Order: sequence, then structure tokens, then C-alpha cells
Amino acid sequence: MDAPGPSYRLGVLVPSSNSNAESMTAAMLADQPDVGVHYSRFRLPPSLDDAIDAEVLGEAPALLADAEVAAVAFHGTSGSWTGVAGDRALCAGLAAATGAPATTASLAVLAALQALSAARIAVVFPGPAGIARLIEEEYARHGIEVAGTFVPATVMSNPQIALLGRGDIESMMRPAFMGGADAVVCIGTNLRSGYLAAGFEAEYGLPVVDSATATLWHLLQLAGAARPIPGWGRLLAMS
Repeated sequence: MDAPGPSYRLGVLVPSSNSNAESMTAAMLADQPDVGVHYSRFRLPPSLDDAIDAEVLGEAPALLADAEVAAVAFHGTSGSWTGVAGDRALCAGLAAATGAPATTASLAVLAALQALSAARIAVVFPGPAGIARLIEEEYARHGIEVAGTFVPATVMSNPQIALLGRGDIESMMRPAFMGGADAVVCIGTNLRSGYLAAGFEAEYGLPVVDSATATLWHLLQLAGAARPIPGWGRLLAMS
């Protein structure tokens, strides 16, 4: 007899200041009892300019390996501005440490844009305008045109981003739908934009690619557990 519980085990590396990853992932998987997610936390470096590497992650990947996960993800978007090449190197290290295929939030967003055939995007980013410009440059290297970037008036810490209310997030996102883009991309796994994706898609007819949603979507793909999950926008509704 098969053991009870989830058939697929996913591993997620979460920055210690992130309070959205576990709760939103659990909400998205509420009706998927065959998928279990296991988390390991680490502390982000002090500067947004610092790349994430094995030294930053410390023992977190090895602890996930103990759970024998089918796929693993770094639940962070720093590669969107420090460079996706660094994320690919990080994934190679994660795969070696865990014995499972690996992704990052930044790589997952790129894969999602390819799946949605979106080459011209609007970016919503809850960080500094200077970092947003680096994001535009990095996307351009991958053949993606950024039609517009929308950032808050004041710079916020990661915990402050998680405290933004629905109205604040809506105000940040809504202008992104006015520029003729193929999709709206919300970068930042602590920004709770994924909860609003389906509503905005219904209103404007444009797909919303939220970093946290894309991470789960790509993890399911890598684990061989892809399936449509309704209620969270076009990306998760795809098989």
C-alpha cells in the first residue's frame, strides 16, 4: 500500500525576511493534496547588489536534500538585476546539493513569459528605481522589451513590502496595464500581487506573471507534477 500524504515533495529556499512564500504557496496548493512543500530559510545579504551564492545559502540546501525533494527553488528575484547567468550557476549548485532540478524566481518568470509568448512587458517592482533600470537591461539581454516600469514613491524594506494592503498593491499595479504590453510582470516574492492577478486579468485581458506564482508553476513543471490550478490567473491555469 502507498504511504499516505503527498506524492510530490517540493523544496523552497526562502529569504528569512519573506513572509509571503509559505502562506501564498499553501493557498495556491490548497486543493492539491498530492503536493507537499518543504522550506529552508537563509538570511539575505545587506545590499540588493549582492548576488546570492552558496556562501549566502549556507546549510539551507543540504537541509532540503534530507527531505528528498523532487525539485527545488530559490524563492528570490535578485537575478532579475544581478544577472540571470548567476541564477543558472546557483541552480547548478542547488541541483548538485539536493539531487533535484532547480530554478529561481527570476528563471521561473522568464520561463513563464516564454510559455505565454510575451515579449513586451510592463514591470511592477516594489524597490528602488535604480534597480528597476537594471531589470530592464537584464530583460533586454533575453529579448524582452520593458514597455514601462512602475515603482513605489518611497523605498521599502522587504518586511514593509509584505505589509502593503490590497489598495496599495492595486495602485502600484493598475498603471502597468495602460501601456500596450503583452503581460504585466510583478517582481518581488514578498509582494502579494499574486492574490490580485486573476482579478486584473479579468478586467484588462492581459496575463499577470507574479514572481511567487511563477516559482510554484515552474517547480511543478520540474517535478513532473504540472497541472492546471484555477483561480490564480492564466499562468497557473495552464497545464
